[in-house]
Amino acid sequence: MSHRSVQITRFLLALILFTGILTATSQAAKLTAEQRKELASIKRNLGKVATLIRQKKYDEAKTLTDEEEAKFDKLAADAMIPETDAVIVSTKRLIEARRKVLEKAMGGGGGTPGANKGISFESQIAPILNEKCSNCHGAQRASANLNLSTFADMRKGGRSGLLLVPGNPRASLMALKLIAPDNQRMPKNAPALEQNQIELIAKWIQEGARFDGEKETDPIGASAKAKKNPVKVVMATGDEKVSFMKDVAPWMLDFCMRCHSGNNPASGFSVVTFEDILRGGDTGEVIVPGKPDDSRLWQLVGLQDPIKMPQGQALLKRKNANDLKTWIEEGAKFDGKNAKGNLREMVPTEDELRMAELANLSPEKFADMRRDSLEPIWKRALNNEKPELLETDDFIFYGNVSTDRLKQISGWAETQADGLRKLFNEKQKPLWRGKLAVYVMKDRFGYSEFNQTIEDRRVDPATTWHSKVTPTSLEAYLVLQDVGDEATVDSPGLQTNVVAGVTNAAIQRGEGEVPMWLSRGLGMLLAANGSSSQQYFESLRQQALNAAPKVTRPEQLVAEGTFSPSETTAVGFTLVEFLINNGGPQKMALLLKEFKSGTAAPAALQKVYGTNLRALATAYARTLRPGKLN
Repeated sequence: MSHRSVQITRFLLALILFTGILTATSQAAKLTAEQRKELASIKRNLGKVATLIRQKKYDEAKTLTDEEEAKFDKLAADAMIPETDAVIVSTKRLIEARRKVLEKAMGGGGGTPGANKGISFESQIAPILNEKCSNCHGAQRASANLNLSTFADMRKGGRSGLLLVPGNPRASLMALKLIAPDNQRMPKNAPALEQNQIELIAKWIQEGARFDGEKETDPIGASAKAKKNPVKVVMATGDEKVSFMKDVAPWMLDFCMRCHSGNNPASGFSVVTFEDILRGGDTGEVIVPGKPDDSRLWQLVGLQDPIKMPQGQALLKRKNANDLKTWIEEGAKFDGKNAKGNLREMVPTEDELRMAELANLSPEKFADMRRDSLEPIWKRALNNEKPELLETDDFIFYGNVSTDRLKQISGWAETQADGLRKLFNEKQKPLWRGKLAVYVMKDRFGYSEFNQTIEDRRVDPATTWHSKVTPTSLEAYLVLQDVGDEATVDSPGLQTNVVAGVTNAAIQRGEGEVPMWLSRGLGMLLAANGSSSQQYFESLRQQALNAAPKVTRPEQLVAEGTFSPSETTAVGFTLVEFLINNGGPQKMALLLKEFKSGTAAPAALQKVYGTNLRALATAYARTLRPGKLN
């Protein structure tokens, strides 16, 4: 792409993206001739099922139904047909109808009721998912937009695509992630599943990934658990000294929800609803109304030495413990609207209360808060290094480089911010609420220490900058390693990194997440205009080519974790360039909006570019080297 075309692209993209003058339009899924032929074959074979049932060949009928449903699910996934499409609805109805006839026939004496059920999702698979996966992929967190709370949520998949291809574990992301290399394997940052558990999940998928619970919208594993005993809820009169909703529930949810929620809460004790709290856990009731000394919850929070709960109890204030005791003494009464309802939805967290408070802060007060946060963060990472401070209209620079160097960096950053303001058609100053904090480290040691201490991660050797901007702007910062000004094949120089980082931080503003390959790739592409680092950008293309063999399935191209951070930048740069060259800045703007609204990558690309991911990935690969990626 020439300097001139990059400049034009840059202008149009920013104008469209940030003025919001376009809206996304959906396109119907298109089947290839080969896929239409396969669909017709599936429907013909489903017709044969009725014949096998009439002949009382129930095992053959079930096997054929399973096989054809697996084929159809794979076809739908490959073609990326939405669940509401008429093709999906009609074919699923046909499959369900065949199963109902088969089940009725087997239950009527023609076969053995319950035969061939195979592995139970509810009693065998769900417990594994609840124990190993729910902490990261539950309703409270849903990392990578993947929620495993219910089977209905599982069907939707996450940011990396659909989890299951029934009948084919080798094509199912759920099975593949369990045996992936360490940096891609799930569970993340935890021991791998035992071999027998992996084999059990693979076999369940091979058998068709059947759901055998009562409702797909129920918590997974719910039908296999013993029914909970009812509890007696006593409503508050209003004369109590302590309010459960105002004085107890907020800290209990903040400190306890992480371990005591989901489908497999620690010790069987859940704090999701008020009734759950009264019901107790595996050992029975934890609260005895009117008797705090007999209440296990009070013993753990207020009596044992050392205090056992909550973990990290130094955060628990003495008032919190005293309020718990008084609330139990007064009868553990409820002053909310719905004892069966989710408390998290009724009680604001401390962060939410803090956010409400921050929403009323003036820009000046918000900037004061940002300024006050710099020193504590710096001391955690580099306590022995004295930083310099420099503040401009849009930024607060903090680093252990010289004052002159900070002034040079601030000039680059402010120039980019002014350019972005014009391109975004925005007048506000600063561009980020409370300004953008920019930490500048003079060497690799400082940058690595910041990542390990503040971000709790080991950074890829080739990564020399990153940014983080939360939707509320409570956190808004850019971290830079001073790599010097000389551009090489391994580094574009500090100025290019500043431009890319500032642009990336601007893209991150507001609600919704943009995947790393897109945010970093777009930032680097916009920074390429007028840069003297063209040899570096050419090296990115070579890196993308070298990383291509990691993609064995199309969805891996846009999945988090496929590539290392430096490879992600290279692939993102070349992929974003490819998408803009082939769809223009308008479609790139629509793609960003889809990601911001929470659409998974495969579906977002299908919706915006009107082609399935396999075709798109193949076309992109040809721009690197024909035939490299299939």
